[in-house]
Amino acid sequence: MTTHKTALSLFACAAAVIGIAACNNNQSVSGAAANKDSFTIKVNIKNIGDGTAKLIYRSPNFRNSKVIDSVPVKNGQFVFKGKLNQPEMLAIQVQPALWNFEVFAENGDITIDGDTTGSKYFDQTQYGGSKFAMLGNYTVKGSASNETWKKYESDPSITKYDSVIAKFYEISEHQKDKDAEYAYRDKADSVRTLQTEAKLKWINDYAKENPSSVTGAYMFSQLYLYNESNLRLTQVDSMMHNFTGDAAASGYYKYVEENHGKRVALTPGHVAPDFTLLKRDSSAFTLSALKGKYVMIDFWASWCHPCRQAIPHWKKVYEQYHPKGLEIVSVSDDNKWDAWKKAMDVEKMPWTQVCDEFPEKNMPARVGSLYMTTFIPFYVLLDKDGKILVYSGDEKAITDKLQEVLGGPSLAKSID
Repeated sequence: MTTHKTALSLFACAAAVIGIAACNNNQSVSGAAANKDSFTIKVNIKNIGDGTAKLIYRSPNFRNSKVIDSVPVKNGQFVFKGKLNQPEMLAIQVQPALWNFEVFAENGDITIDGDTTGSKYFDQTQYGGSKFAMLGNYTVKGSASNETWKKYESDPSITKYDSVIAKFYEISEHQKDKDAEYAYRDKADSVRTLQTEAKLKWINDYAKENPSSVTGAYMFSQLYLYNESNLRLTQVDSMMHNFTGDAAASGYYKYVEENHGKRVALTPGHVAPDFTLLKRDSSAFTLSALKGKYVMIDFWASWCHPCRQAIPHWKKVYEQYHPKGLEIVSVSDDNKWDAWKKAMDVEKMPWTQVCDEFPEKNMPARVGSLYMTTFIPFYVLLDKDGKILVYSGDEKAITDKLQEVLGGPSLAKSID
């Protein structure tokens, strides 16, 4: 059985729907921003034509957004005006063609020049979104915050990994065998882990020199958002202690602080969050009803190849430990019950099956979010009091702990 993981991509999809890109290849030129209490952003983008431009604020996790300013566009030219309490990463969207780009804005006079050459085009209609383009060639002057952000994104210690990651993903897409496809994805993820370490070092060095910089807090919040599962709790703690003043008061810092607290609450020894979800027959199941039993929560989905590869192993685990008091609860990340039911008919898993809920369109599932799962398969093992014993995507960690607390022969050999 393989140990590949499938990233939950709804965050990325939701971000893309409102015209967000985690990174691009732009280069910016920044001048010193005037000491003003308001901003003016003058924009000139060739080949965009006429329409309407919106300046958009997005929450740190991209779940909410609001329009700060909306102005007409004439021959690709338009001007935004307003006031910021602190520097903010803002999105600019030009309609009706849905051109999108970003600027780290601050009070002062900012100019943006560019054209549509090198833009990236996306189609998110299958996720309930739209077709849009991310502007790939523009420069920004007048924002020191934007200059810092671009230095970070273009630093060779970080960008040197991009081509390798892209190459592995490209190769994976051409594999006919699923195991081979995920093997290359694993290679890409391994390189991405190295890149994450490089990003963490860059931000750490910057924050130590600029502890009150909101830009530093933003960069860390984005690293956390997209690499949460790859950051150790001690790494997050250490980084958070670097920030003071405006940075520590920013929404970016508070986002990490809040989610870090949730992650800490999911460490071994804490009581697992209770939840109620529907079973196949639409009857309700509540996790706390299993108190007095050892419980493994299995986060999976019908479309997740490594999840389904793991099922034969969990059947052996269930057969050995169910008589000793183990229950398994599989929580599906499927948003279509037909696909979920079809997979259950094929896999014939003899334990409790429930399906997660999606209260917000294009947003992660409710219980998966409660348990901070950023990839699947993911497992949470609980003791008889409902306290967390193991919180991990590692099948072996779960299996070893079960052998420790319930005894019996090792099942490690069933994990290859």
